[in-house]
Formats: sequence, structure tokens, C-alpha cells
Amino acid sequence: MYYNGSKVFLISFLVSLFTSVIVCLLFFYVLPFAKMGADKVVPDVIGSNQEQSRVIAESRDLLLVVGGEEENDEVPAQLVCRQTPLPGSIVRSKSTITVFISEGPSFVIMPDLKGVALSDATVQMLELGLTIGEVKSEENAEIEKDKIVSTVPGAGAKMKGGSEITVVLSRGVETIKVPRITGRSFSSAKRIIENSGFRVGNVRYEVSTEYNVGIVIRQNPYAGREAKKGSTIDVVVATVLE
Repeated sequence: MYYNGSKVFLISFLVSLFTSVIVCLLFFYVLPFAKMGADKVVPDVIGSNQEQSRVIAESRDLLLVVGGEEENDEVPAQLVCRQTPLPGSIVRSKSTITVFISEGPSFVIMPDLKGVALSDATVQMLELGLTIGEVKSEENAEIEKDKIVSTVPGAGAKMKGGSEITVVLSRGVETIKVPRITGRSFSSAKRIIENSGFRVGNVRYEVSTEYNVGIVIRQNPYAGREAKKGSTIDVVVATVLE
């Protein structure tokens, strides 16, 4: 009986010891790993910048990687516009959240800059994410000097952010003084007109007792007036009654 009692005690002791060892192993080795693998709820990082998103992910014991950039009409540039897994998803600890950074709107509408000063247009373009590239000029009687006549592309065009536009500025109208040609022969008057930057316009002939045949007796515009360079000068030439 004594032998059997000792045997039972020994078996009970060994079972208890084995159980204790198992419990210790579970407590020190298994449970920490089980805790590390606990389920996590994926946070919503859309609208945050890259650094903010990383901090939010790490606070949930998750990792964050950037999958790239993409155009987005709703989320401003440099902010997260898409993520995977989706917010609210259940994942394991140390899982990865992939985010995509917005490049901003895919396009902007080109405004009408006709009559706008170059400095003001430059500010408008910067606000839209566009830049002014080549600047040309042309004479224009309708648009004030140094104001924009037209743009390429024109108003209403869809432009991708960062694109350059070409602007055409008005030089106004270049005017010069009209030369005096009254009293000169028609051939001489024609040379003077053309050398002064004008063109011969309408030529009429009138009988005159004051001027010799072939002499210019009137001109329009009058001498000394300012007229657009390249415009015409009408002349009246003396003739005799046949």
C-alpha cells in the first residue's frame, strides 16, 4: 500500500510539474506572439499627408508604404487619395497599408485673360497650377498696350496641372507723323509716302488753275497729324480740263 501511495504521489507530482512547465512556456513564449498577431482595425488616412499617415499607421502597430502618385479631382496634391486595405478592414498586427498620393486635379479650365495685365495673369496661372511660357506681342487697336490680346490655348481649354501657356501682348497702335506732300509732283509724293511708312491710298484728279498738272493739291490725312504706320494717304492731283 505504501508503495502504491508513493507511486501515485510521484505521478501526481510529475503531472503537476509538466503542467507548470507548459503554462510557463505559454506565458513567456506563446502569449507574446499571440498578442503580436492580434487583429487590428485599419485606420482612415485619406486626406492626410504622408508623414501623418505613417504616424497613424504605426500607432496601430501597422506598416505604411507609398504605392505611387495619381491624379485626383477631389483630394489636394500631396495628400493621400486612396489606400488599401480600405478603412475599417480587420488585419493582423504588422500588416502593411499601401497609400497613393494625389497629384491634384487632372485638369483645370483655362480662363479668359483677354485685356488682363501680364503680372495679374501670372498670379492667376500660379493659383491654377499653370505657368506662362512664351510671351509674344502684336499691334492691336482694341487692346490697351501691354495687356493680353490672346492665349494659346484659348479660354475654356482643359489644361493639365503644370502646363505652360503662351500669351500675346498688345503693342497698341504704332503711329507716326504724316508727311507733307502738297505742292509736290505725284511721283515725288508717292516716294515720300512710302519712305515714311505709309501707303498711297485713293488718287483723284481735279482741274486746278493754281497748281500745275501732276502736282498734289490736297492730301488726307493732313500733314503733321499722327496716323497708324502702314495706313494709307489719299491724294488729289491737279489736272487740266480736256
